[in-house]
Amino acid sequence: MHTFTDLVLLIGTNPLPNYVVAEYFLKTNKELRNIWLVHSEEVARQVGTRAQAEHLEKVLKERHPGNSKLPFPLPKVALSNVSNAKEVLRDTNEKLIRRLPENSRVHLNYTGGTKAMGTHVYRAIEQDTARSLVKSFSYLDGRNFQIVGDKNGIINERDLRDEISISFIELITLHGFKRKNKDTDSKDFSDAINVFKGLIDEGRLDEYYSEDGSYNRTHFENKKKPGDLAKKAAELKDELKSYIAKDPFLSVIKIMPEDYQLFDANGRFVDPSSNKLCEHAIKFLDGGWLEDYIHTILLHELSKSNITVLKDWKIDKEAWTTDFQIDVILLKGYQLIGISCTTSQEKHLCKNKGFEIIHRTRQIGGDEAKAVLVTLLDDFQKKALKEELQLNTGITSGNILVLGKDDLKEGILIKCVTDFIHQEV
Repeated sequence: MHTFTDLVLLIGTNPLPNYVVAEYFLKTNKELRNIWLVHSEEVARQVGTRAQAEHLEKVLKERHPGNSKLPFPLPKVALSNVSNAKEVLRDTNEKLIRRLPENSRVHLNYTGGTKAMGTHVYRAIEQDTARSLVKSFSYLDGRNFQIVGDKNGIINERDLRDEISISFIELITLHGFKRKNKDTDSKDFSDAINVFKGLIDEGRLDEYYSEDGSYNRTHFENKKKPGDLAKKAAELKDELKSYIAKDPFLSVIKIMPEDYQLFDANGRFVDPSSNKLCEHAIKFLDGGWLEDYIHTILLHELSKSNITVLKDWKIDKEAWTTDFQIDVILLKGYQLIGISCTTSQEKHLCKNKGFEIIHRTRQIGGDEAKAVLVTLLDDFQKKALKEELQLNTGITSGNILVLGKDDLKEGILIKCVTDFIHQEV
């Protein structure tokens, strides 16, 4: 058991490893009295990480409101030039070591920050003799989900993902993001989802997107903005009024909640009662059903394994002009698995979706985050797309999973996703 009074964390652009280490020692070390946040100062040619330190502090404070032994605000140490060894040594001595209470037992976790930052802060603490400090050191092994001490090796007994958890709102808060949308209170589409499940099980999903009276996206595009789906009845193309819906598209329509049924029992278009209902129905019919289908199956199965399953989060940051969306979110402890769904069968469009989900999951969850792209591609295209994504992004096979239409049956889907979650990154 590691016991020390002062934990020193190096704050880089991704504060998640710092959170994991802090939470672990807050949970296991009753002697902990201070957490020191060492960050870079924002100056010319150097990006500051004080904001990341403050985000970490905010999450820790909200998680431990009754911890009277841990002082808030947490003490912060600004390094004026992380590339200059002499300046890092000077700042560490003046702003950290000399401020440590008498009889401190100090522990440095050097996972975060730059390599130079870690090297020279480590050296300053290790070589100090003036304060007669009791010193220990560790790093977070992200690939194996372990905290490893320099002297005695692995510190945690179990997989850290089973010991340390984080909510998704806390995870995005660490990075200064916020949620833009809210959970919707829309009608229950589970019966319609079951129709899609039947089509998938019978190998008939292609019939839904065929051109002989089943779903045809061009009819539901905004007549003034080709490529964009209509959000209002007035934006729908006029030829929709002469279009006759047929099975299996019509079988989905018939079982949807009545207010969302855009066609009657004979397959003729019916004007929706509101633009909001119209937009929601079109989004579901076009491809929203796939997101709901994936979420429904994984929620039922993975919740048994204490994996958090969420759906449809739009995320942005202050001063951003755009936002981004993650269709389905899985959290195993603190590890993020982000899922993007697309019904497009054009590989280049699927590839763009792949780039996006890889970038966003790593942006929020760090190098250990994983990305899943769910498509309707065949096996050959699916495998080719995965190879291209790996080649173009440099990520490993353990960080990206591409699924195609033959992977959508419930049993296959669950096995693919669970195997991927447990696969080494």
